[in-house]
Amino acid sequence: MTNPLELFFDPQGVAVIGASNDPAKLSYGVVRNLKEHGYQGAIYPINPKGGEMLDLKIYRNIAEVPDPLELAVIMVRAEMVPGELRACGERGLKVVIVITGGFREVGEEGAALERSLKTIADEYGMRLIGPNCVGTMDTHIPLDTTFISQMPRRGAIGFASHSGAIVGGTIDWAIQMGVGFSRIASLGNQVDVSIADGIGMMAASPHTKVINLYAEGIPDGPGFVKAAAAIYREKPIVIVKAGRTSAGTRAVASHTGALAGTGRAYAAACHRAGVLMADSLQEQNDIAMALAHQPLPAGPRVALLTNAGGPAALAADGLDDVDLKMADLTPETQAQLKAVTPHGTQLGNPVDMLGGPRAEMFSAALDIILADPGVDMALAMFVPQAITPVNDVARHVVEAAARATKPVACCLVGGISITKAIHILHEGNVPFYPDPTRAAKALGGLWQYAQLKARPDLTPVPLEDVSRELAEQILKQAWERAKEPGNSPVFLDAETAGEVAAAYGIRVPFSGIAHSVDEAVALAERAGGPVVAKLIAPGLIHKADVGGIALGLRGADEVRAAFTRMVGTHADRALMVQQMAPKGQEVILGAQRDPQFGPLLMFGMGGIYVEVLKDVAFRLAPLCAEDAHAMIAETAAGKIMAGVRGQAPGDIAAVVDTLRRVGQLVADFPQISEMDINPLIVGAEGEGAWAVDVRMAITGA
Repeated sequence: MTNPLELFFDPQGVAVIGASNDPAKLSYGVVRNLKEHGYQGAIYPINPKGGEMLDLKIYRNIAEVPDPLELAVIMVRAEMVPGELRACGERGLKVVIVITGGFREVGEEGAALERSLKTIADEYGMRLIGPNCVGTMDTHIPLDTTFISQMPRRGAIGFASHSGAIVGGTIDWAIQMGVGFSRIASLGNQVDVSIADGIGMMAASPHTKVINLYAEGIPDGPGFVKAAAAIYREKPIVIVKAGRTSAGTRAVASHTGALAGTGRAYAAACHRAGVLMADSLQEQNDIAMALAHQPLPAGPRVALLTNAGGPAALAADGLDDVDLKMADLTPETQAQLKAVTPHGTQLGNPVDMLGGPRAEMFSAALDIILADPGVDMALAMFVPQAITPVNDVARHVVEAAARATKPVACCLVGGISITKAIHILHEGNVPFYPDPTRAAKALGGLWQYAQLKARPDLTPVPLEDVSRELAEQILKQAWERAKEPGNSPVFLDAETAGEVAAAYGIRVPFSGIAHSVDEAVALAERAGGPVVAKLIAPGLIHKADVGGIALGLRGADEVRAAFTRMVGTHADRALMVQQMAPKGQEVILGAQRDPQFGPLLMFGMGGIYVEVLKDVAFRLAPLCAEDAHAMIAETAAGKIMAGVRGQAPGDIAAVVDTLRRVGQLVADFPQISEMDINPLIVGAEGEGAWAVDVRMAITGA
């Protein structure tokens, strides 16, 4: 076995350090689960007292344990864990699970203890899950190193979770609903093995068809993106992340910083990685059930088969919410349906068989509906009543789904009467949903993944016509100042920021900095035509707020007046005189460095209202041309630029090019913490775009 992470699920021999004979202790539960849930390897309880438990010999320490032994589960007090972990390293183990809590979650003393675990693990080349976790499961091997009382049935969903409590709740739900899982890993504090590793561990099981992730933190953001991007086309990934609304990365130095946050960066990372985002554990499991057992749809068109109009109406609304469409059934399909459904059936879509269809009508009608070339998916819905046994309906839906090459889901609207039917559906690999809206969202997840799987490769190709050396030379002085204590970040003046942008091929109008009236007039003459005057003053970010911009200045008198009004006799002020760009649509491009995922690009509606309108899209940087096009198309600014109400389209190609150049610039220079181009004035198609105001913050980190 070349990958040591596989030993967390398929080890030859497991030691439980801290095992107790007391059934009230969690360590007793781990030993019991290893034995009673079918693990076929050797089980070694370890406790200094020795003795016997569950007909197993208790060893006094891990050094006494015979071979084969490949995994240890540590369950002693937190302060004892480092010593036991070192003993595992001396014993030659390569993988260890630390279930014990009491580390960084309890304060700095615990955090220091936790860091020592990583040091010891690295010293011995061990991989470590935890601490503060509940362990691992593989239902197919089988292996259960947790203290959770039951194990779900064998299935196709892999689940890696930051939280042990979420694991416990998910397992309890799965057992109640009859949903199968392949592998489960509780990762705890992720001192070593992280969510990024969890993706690979789940994917490594041949039984895993879909991977669920629950994350509270993603310590290795680039590793997460890389791991997911490598496998999402083969095995879909669905994530729920807590803390998406935190403003922990919010900054005020730029529009981008004000609009970005952990949620924006997380969404951009999932987009690049090909990961489906769910808003809740319920939604995650709903989507995963469909992905695990149903084929992918060829399109977004859904047919509804029901015995009740109300649920069908809710389903239709739900489909629209997730960009799915109600399929149009052909006259031939409707004629065939008439022959197999009750008199009075509404034969359009939804196909409403009213109150009294026989169970076999569901399979017959589904066969006909799914044969319609205009149908991509089918949702069967049934409200239990006195005439038709709900269990029989479930069996007929399963039969039809087994024959189909298109996705089928089932919604049973009920409670106590549908318990057995739910298990019939799940055992027959048909996803069950108790609510029409949930069913619609799950089908939406299928279609979303089908599009993800088919999308082009988003790997960016570096631009060659940039001058990294020139940009580095311009940035060097500011970076040195930023490294001095108390100086970070350093904000470049607009002229210098424009020079850096120009070094990367970004089109910047001619400009210069004037410290006197005569210098301002001379610069205006060099620019030719009308100019823009912009105030430069310490700490000034938003010039328009203080009247620090004057547009369309012509002639020396107007330039002098602007200088006198804005700069006057203030020695710490200056005036930027810039060639006025042609008229065009104003958009904003920006970048901010996210602490988890790295450089983050923004595009949206520009000008002074950007933070009010919040018409923006985000991507990780750098990015490819295809992704830049998609990013632009997500916004109202992009739709306007494409041409609306007879207006000529803007130069979208120039915006795509600028986005790529900004993305490569901030990726090449980690010291650029924030950057705005606001506005970027976009001319008509073929005329290009002008970065008329560039702002840049440099950090010493």
